[in-house]
This record gives sequence, C-alpha cells and structure tokens, in this order.
Amino acid sequence: MYQALYRKWRPRTFDEISGQDHITRILRMQCGENRVSHAYLFCGTRGTGKTSTAKILAKAVNCENPVNGNPCNCCFACTSIDSGNATDVLEIDAASNNGVDDIRDLRDEVVYPPSLLKKRVYIIDEVHMLSTGAFNALLKTLEEPPEYIVFILATTELNKLPATIISRCIRFDFSRLSEEVIASRVAYVAEQERIRLGEGAAELLARLADGAMRDALSLLEACTSGLGSENEITVRSVEERVGIAGSDALVSLFSDIASGDLPAALSVLGEVHRSSKDIGVFLEDLSALSRDLLVRRQLGENADKYAGSFRFGKEADALLKRFPDFFTAEMLFYFCSVLDETQGRISRYGTDRKILLEFAIIRLCDPKLSESSESLAARIASLERQIAVGAVRAPRPDTSLPVPEKQEAAPERSPAQQTAPAPKTSAARPFDKLDELTEEMAGHPDLLPFVQSLRAFVSGDELIFRADPFTLTILQTEDNLATLAEAVKLVTGKEYRLVFTENQIEEQNAPVDEL
Repeated sequence: MYQALYRKWRPRTFDEISGQDHITRILRMQCGENRVSHAYLFCGTRGTGKTSTAKILAKAVNCENPVNGNPCNCCFACTSIDSGNATDVLEIDAASNNGVDDIRDLRDEVVYPPSLLKKRVYIIDEVHMLSTGAFNALLKTLEEPPEYIVFILATTELNKLPATIISRCIRFDFSRLSEEVIASRVAYVAEQERIRLGEGAAELLARLADGAMRDALSLLEACTSGLGSENEITVRSVEERVGIAGSDALVSLFSDIASGDLPAALSVLGEVHRSSKDIGVFLEDLSALSRDLLVRRQLGENADKYAGSFRFGKEADALLKRFPDFFTAEMLFYFCSVLDETQGRISRYGTDRKILLEFAIIRLCDPKLSESSESLAARIASLERQIAVGAVRAPRPDTSLPVPEKQEAAPERSPAQQTAPAPKTSAARPFDKLDELTEEMAGHPDLLPFVQSLRAFVSGDELIFRADPFTLTILQTEDNLATLAEAVKLVTGKEYRLVFTENQIEEQNAPVDEL
C-alpha cells in the first residue's frame, strides 16, 4: 500500500527527529533512567515533530529492549505501536472528540490496567479544541492518574489551554525548524527515494515549508508527480508546481523601480499575471524582499551573524551592490509601508489585486505621488544625499535684475468704498437619492463598497461626490465611471455632470452651501 512521504519517513527513534535536540535529549534520558512523568505537553507550530515524538515516547516507555532510551523498533510493543494495532496506545483527536462525555469515557477507562503493554498511553492531539467542561473533567485524572497511565497532550495554540492544565504537565516547546535542517532532510529523503534534485531545489522547498518538515516532504511529493525516471526537480519546476513567481521576476521588478523605468516594471507584473501566478503570493514575496533589503542594509557586514532567516538574502545583496544610492533605509521603509498598505487594501476591499499592485508600483517608482511620512522621509534623504555630493546646489540670487522700487501704500478707503465679497452663484444641497444609487450599484459588488463611502451633493446640473483619494481613483477609471453615470441616470432620470473632490479635514464643521 502506498504511503505519503511524510508518513513513510516519519522518525522512529529520538535520534532521527530533526532540529529538536533540546527535547529529545531530555526524553531519551528519562526513558533510559525509567523516570517517565505521568503527563507531557508538546506545543509548537505545525510539522515540527510533536506527534512523531509522542509516538516514539509511547514506544520507549513500553519497549522490551530499549537502547540508550530509544525504542528498539523490533519487539512486540514497538511493532504493534508502529502498525497501529496496540490497544494500550490510544490517539485521540480533540477536534472531533471535544465534549464532556468523551473525557468522562476516558476517565472511566484509566482505572483498568494495560492489557498487553507495560503502560497505557493517551495521545490527545489538538488538545486546545476541548471544551471548558471537558478540561474540567480532565483535571483530576491528569493530576493523579494511575502509575501505569501516561498522558501526552499536543497543541499548536498554547494560549487556548487553561493554566490549570499546563501546570499539571511537563511542557516542551517545539521550535520552528531551520531551512538548513529541512533542506538536509529533504535531500536525504530524495536520495533514498531515487528522486533527482537540481541545484537549489531542496533549499527552495525548505523555504516554502516555512519551518514545517511535513510541509516540505509534501511539497517534494507533489513535485515528483508526472516526472519520468530521467527527469529532475529543478527550481523552475518547483515554482511552476507551487504557482509562485521566481526570484528573477522580483529582482527584475526592483531593478526597474530603482532605475525609474515604470513601463518595464509594469511589464514584469503583466508577465507574472499572464503566467497565472498568484498575485497575492507575489505581493508577499515583494514584501519579504523589501524586508531582507532593509535588514541587510542596516546590518551591513554583520548580516550573516543575524540569527533571523532571509528568504532572499543573495538577491538582496546583489540589489544593494547594484543600487547602493537608491535602496536607502528611508526608501526601503517607504517600500515596506506601500506594500503593507496594498496588502491591507486587498484584504479589506477584495477588488482586482492586479490593479492595486499596479498602483503600488507606480507609487514606488515616483515617491512624490505619495503624501505619507515615509515618502517624505525618503525624498528628503535623497535630496540630502544629492546636496552632499554636489549634485544639487542652492540657487544664487540674480543681481543683474533691477530691484523694484518701493511702492507707495494705497490710500485707505472708507467703509463705504470697501469691496464686498463676490456673492455665491449657486449653493449645493445634499443628494437625497444616494441610498437608491447604492441599491442600484448592488449588482456591482466590486464597486459597491466604494459607492457606500461617498458623500454626494447637487449643484445645478452637477452631481458632486466627495471621498478619500483612493476611492476617487477607483471610481474615475473609464469603465467604473461609465457604470456609475449609468446608475445615476437610472435613479434620477436625468444626466448629471459627475464631479469628484477629495474630503477635507474641516468639512465636517463646514456648512453645506460652502462646498
């Protein structure tokens, strides 16, 4: 029977578990000295070895011939646990057995000794899913179980566990696996499975796994589908299988932005979109590259000593060497703020992600289009740098021009001769059919959130819309403007000239006729 790679290559001893030496060393010592506790709590992110360690611990406490605290994997206890036939080792999924009755049944079972093995082991996975009543029912049994009972609780969300449960267990925190550890294990499994890996493929799989060994092996298995005996898994094949844009596209886009070549930058985005790559993932990679650029820029030669991981370390170094004057700390902070804002708009409005990313690229190419503090800091830093190298000089006064003579002050006029302000030609009134317009736009869910945020006024044959700059930019595109104009005509029965203006800070206190 075929087994998935992550199941086939699941560790069978404490020594085979990758990246968790601080945990396996203690467990191996406890099993070797027969000082096993009655309750353990394994917490950590997905794919870091919690369930595998729990099964190995269940074998170690029941093994007939342990080897330095490790199970022998040959005796009856080990083979029955590996095959899933051991009735004294029970795996409970708390996500589907989270009620009080389930825990009461467990509490009634623990009074019976194991039938075949030395100890009865309960492995409760995703224990944070238990209800409050179930936790309360488990408390007493967890604190003082019979000597032949061992509880192993596993969870990915420690914050959801009551403190009373945590205090009754020996807690082990499973750390996220490093890319080096995952890449080494992936290369080993590929070699054993006779899978050819191209240069950089294992490292890319490790990076995409995000610290989870199970995810890395699942990706490796997905990439082997459809490959012949002579083919190999390359970086390009991994990118195509996962649906991400390669680092070449990211570097090319950032190079075009640094060069100020907006058409080339938008062409890169268009190529990514045409190749059916996920724009959301591409945006996340852009943010990750901006972060790597910023951190490596600030750390300089000490970047390699930093314990944090870099997803695009080599690419960031190449860009910093090629454009040292452009990728300043201020400019990179501006990059991060624009990309973060774009991600927020995509998650909030759910509109066309490609259009929003195009807006972001335009703003990155020309910081003057943004009024944010990050943009202002980047522009000031660029100007200071140009002044420092003499590229920009302050203008000198032209002494050849004649100095204008001082004009005599105009005689004061009497109050009767003072000029009165020009009268207002028209006054705007609120648009009383805005709710009907909103209902009419319900058939356009991509525009409805923007229409709902509008303030509308009527002045003669003009219909004036007020909103924030981003909303106005969306609504004034050619297609969206035609859709809005048609809806206005259907609601009002007449054609208005649509006028768009930005919200003013003080408009809340201004009278309507001062629009």
